[in-house]
Amino acid sequence: MELVLLVLLMALVIHFPRKSGPAIIKRENDDLPRIKATFNDDYQQEMILDTGATLTSITKKMADELKVERMGKVRIITGGGVVVRDFGTVDSIEVGGAKVENVEVTIGDVPLLGQSFFGNHEVIIKRDVVEFRE
Repeated sequence: MELVLLVLLMALVIHFPRKSGPAIIKRENDDLPRIKATFNDDYQQEMILDTGATLTSITKKMADELKVERMGKVRIITGGGVVVRDFGTVDSIEVGGAKVENVEVTIGDVPLLGQSFFGNHEVIIKRDVVEFRE
């Protein structure tokens, strides 16, 4: 019986790995900080960390795969002017051990992790990692 419990516990740890710790920043040719985020506990997506974005933005493909219900439209002021985007919510986003539920998102062209995710966290950005602390 003890062996069965041990094997079951090991299987759960392997299937549901701990996601805590700082999020590793990946930079490409454009030097934008990209970090891996987990949506709704199982959908992973690389996101650009955007400390100036009020809302988190996901792509149309992500919205379809996550089955995000469009709740309306929102006007967003960007560096290029004002744009109108669909918006909705995702059940959860988790990055580096920080998990936020019922996150408002806009649906656009670029995946951006904005303040609708990390607004209630202390954000510590280092050269290669970012930490989110409550």
